Amino acid sequence: MVTTEASPDDAIRVQNPEALQGGHAEIRLKRHLGRGVYVHDVHELPNGNLEVSLGNASPRDLSDCRDHDNVLKFITLRDVYTIEAENTGQGVYLIDVPDRSDVIDGIDEREEEIKEKLDFSMAQAIYKHVYDLPAVRTQLNPILQILRAARNRRGLTVTRIDDNQRSKNTREYVDLLKNFGYIRVENDEILPGERLQSADLNEYTWDEFGRKFLGDVVQRGYVTIRDELNLSMLGHYQKFSGAYYFDAIQRGKQDLWLDIDTIADNFEELHGERKDRFYLQDKFGELASVDVVEKDGDYVRSEADIYEQVARDTPTA
Repeated sequence: MVTTEASPDDAIRVQNPEALQGGHAEIRLKRHLGRGVYVHDVHELPNGNLEVSLGNASPRDLSDCRDHDNVLKFITLRDVYTIEAENTGQGVYLIDVPDRSDVIDGIDEREEEIKEKLDFSMAQAIYKHVYDLPAVRTQLNPILQILRAARNRRGLTVTRIDDNQRSKNTREYVDLLKNFGYIRVENDEILPGERLQSADLNEYTWDEFGRKFLGDVVQRGYVTIRDELNLSMLGHYQKFSGAYYFDAIQRGKQDLWLDIDTIADNFEELHGERKDRFYLQDKFGELASVDVVEKDGDYVRSEADIYEQVARDTPTA
């Protein structure tokens, strides 16, 4: 039995903590904190108090834009906020209701965490596809030049590459590749690191080498390359593809068709910026050309291998 008589400080009084989930105490929490809030889990702490983990559920339209199947799904976010119920020692637990703004902050943080993981897993899944796009190759070429210098063992120095690249980031690229074990530097000379030494480089053509090892670098150092070295192309195409895959993963439907207008809404939700539909048409045309998505006029759906990897690596709750 759960009672919800308010104490003088407006705490919720709880007996039988097993009934917290779905009981009157949860209803009281919803009344204070929002209808979507629910009790996700309850654990007893060593001091006898209860740790109450709150989640939040909100409706999302995940309809297939081609089939018009009108699917509304409640998307749950677990562990958005934790409260502690005090054991009074008299068979009663007191729950101080937190400020609604604190719970909203917790929801926002959990959503941002999921968006960041979506961004990362999208980059991992699509890199070897978007590598074929000229804009991506151009921006990553300075890193590839350093890798090729190490592969060829022709005595190229950091200074010489720095002078020829005329990029403010050359030294940072060298440090990144050193830290991940792709190169080593002796007396300014660029030499193969452990990762290159352990591979049979003769089995790779010029282009295969770039795709293989630059892809490995991007996978290992994606956040550093994107955020610290400001290679915007690595934060570019996965944003657009993520605006589609976000719904497909939430729906759990690999063959979900979305139209460009719905994707524009998703992009704005994820990144706070509205993109014109003609611009999105162009970007998704590029993504379709390298098999990141399938496109048919105004409609976009996933490629099975991309969907499987992103769905595996991205939490949805």
